[in-house]
Amino acid sequence: MALLAMAKSLRLDVIAEGVETPSQQEFLRQNHCRYVQGNLYSPPLRALEMEAFLYRLYRDQVYE
Repeated sequence: MALLAMAKSLRLDVIAEGVETPSQQEFLRQNHCRYVQGNLYSPPLRALEMEAFLYRLYRDQVYE
């Protein structure tokens, strides 16, 4: 949490890596960490798999 507070005071964005549980996600959300990555969202992907993943994500957001 100290790192998040320091980054906020310096007006820096933080990317939290290795987010694997909803409780970790919630902690980061409550502490205003806007950028996260980890297995909670997707396992590591190859380039073509990532392209398909992003396409589906975009498609689903556009047509909601």
